[in-house]
Amino acid sequence: MTIYALSTPPGVSGIAIIRLSGTNALRIAKDFVGTIDKPRMAILKNIVDSKHKIIDEGIVIWYPKGQSYTGDDLVEFHIHGSKAVINKFLNELSLRSDCQLAQPGEFTKQAFLNNKINLYEAESIADLLNAETEGQRVQALRLKNSSPLFMKWREQILDVRSKCEAAIDFSEEDLPPSILEGNNEKISKINSEIQTMLNDAKVGEIMREGFKIAIFGPPNSGKSSFLNLLAKRQAAIVSELKGTTRDVIEVHFQIKNFPVILSDTAGIRQTKNKIEKIGIGLSLKQIKNSNLNILILDGTTKNISQDIKKLIDKKTLIIINKQDKKNFNGEFVIKNLKNFSFIGVHQISIVTKFGYKKLIQDLENIVNSLYVNQSDTLISRSRHRNLLEKTSKHLNNYLKISQSNDVEKVAEELRIASNYLGEIVGFIGVEEVLGRIFKDFCIGK
Repeated sequence: MTIYALSTPPGVSGIAIIRLSGTNALRIAKDFVGTIDKPRMAILKNIVDSKHKIIDEGIVIWYPKGQSYTGDDLVEFHIHGSKAVINKFLNELSLRSDCQLAQPGEFTKQAFLNNKINLYEAESIADLLNAETEGQRVQALRLKNSSPLFMKWREQILDVRSKCEAAIDFSEEDLPPSILEGNNEKISKINSEIQTMLNDAKVGEIMREGFKIAIFGPPNSGKSSFLNLLAKRQAAIVSELKGTTRDVIEVHFQIKNFPVILSDTAGIRQTKNKIEKIGIGLSLKQIKNSNLNILILDGTTKNISQDIKKLIDKKTLIIINKQDKKNFNGEFVIKNLKNFSFIGVHQISIVTKFGYKKLIQDLENIVNSLYVNQSDTLISRSRHRNLLEKTSKHLNNYLKISQSNDVEKVAEELRIASNYLGEIVGFIGVEEVLGRIFKDFCIGK
């Protein structure tokens, strides 16, 4: 089937691009513009409807099968980007029985099925399309270029496996004595490289999905005000009434090119209110699943509840607020925290912004430290991590079994390991994941 779609954002623009890809793409295009003599050449043409009335004047480019992004015949129409022109052309295409509107990611799915790209490269394209920060853009490009590394590992494993299979199928007299020499060292090196990639503190996933920061603390300590200050807008309701924040409020912004998801949570306290209890439960879940927790304490209150204290850990940054108040006693609060492990502490005033600049610098350093000294190849999806963990497990099995000279068993472990690596790039058993991957694409890509 031939598919079509608007490949540029909808709305008014100077240029809009409509793509047509599939077996009948060239024939359908000729119905609209007449002859198309040369491939990969921009040609100015009148684009007409089924009654031969002009829709628009635009550029037509034909990419032949095997030379296009999708691997099939592909035609691009570069037309004026008015709603009327776009809608008229798309409507004409919709009336035809020999083509249909593309689903999200279907052009890239065609490219994968036609072996123009592998699955890992397709996922990196999806990440690039969805990139909102400079860091996400850079990572998506790095991922696209790292596909050969997985393929290299797989080829090396297959090479060792082939030697093991040869040792099974042929007698010792027919094989060189050195056929199994050095195999353990090769597998051990691959496994070590995989482990290095796995020991990355999940930086790639964080970069792709967002660095999660949860703001928590007792009621009226300034949590919602702090969220609004970071967001630079009134994102959360601020009130002196306890229990005002009952649901988790999220704000998206950037710190040092990292996408950040900042969550304001309900005040942690003992309560009999059923609705407030639900809100506190959601807060505790958010605190558990975050990458960084910011505890906001009231510097005019000496007491820190046990409910708050038990949430302080090594991923907690503490802020003592209300430095502008006369009865502020930040040092006393700090003394009460001396037996706890946490990242650091800041004494600030959300109202006057005292200490705010230093706090922001500290936040930037915390977030940026994740990305320092990371390898060029990062794991960006849980699918990749899961398959690499399975690969490493079977490589470890190989190294253990190889000491017993059971060649059949080591060959089987290598077969399984190479299959898991093959799943990453789409060589083996990926049908069930295709839908999940390409749903991240926009229509027209």
